[in-house]
Amino acid sequence: MIRTSWEVRVERPPEQVFDFVADLRNGPQWNADSSDVVLTSDGPVGAGSVFEEDRERFGRTVTTIDLFERPERLELDARAARVRVRVRYALERDGGGTKVVCTAELRLRGASRLLEPVLAAVARRGVETSRGPALKAALER
Repeated sequence: MIRTSWEVRVERPPEQVFDFVADLRNGPQWNADSSDVVLTSDGPVGAGSVFEEDRERFGRTVTTIDLFERPERLELDARAARVRVRVRYALERDGGGTKVVCTAELRLRGASRLLEPVLAAVARRGVETSRGPALKAALER
């Protein structure tokens, strides 16, 4: 299993940050690996919402919101042919802004598991240094 984490402070209220992150259609604005995101379930974004997206490293991915506790906790379950990813966001008010902490656990499938030691370092370096600043930039424009 590959574990990554990052945190960032965003100069926006928790409700605004939560809504932006929870709607995965915003992902391409701050996650360079994400594109062509579509909400495939009915109704507003919330617990049980399902999105499909193209992920640069993993291909077509189906992501379900498993936990939706606005504006404090959000958990996602993403599944693709080669990987399953569990993403957890914790948000807390920090003065006039929001502290965002994100953790992710990636479980590679099939032959990809053999590359896990190499991919772990690459994943951590890329995700841990880019996601927080990119989210901050997207929300503070």
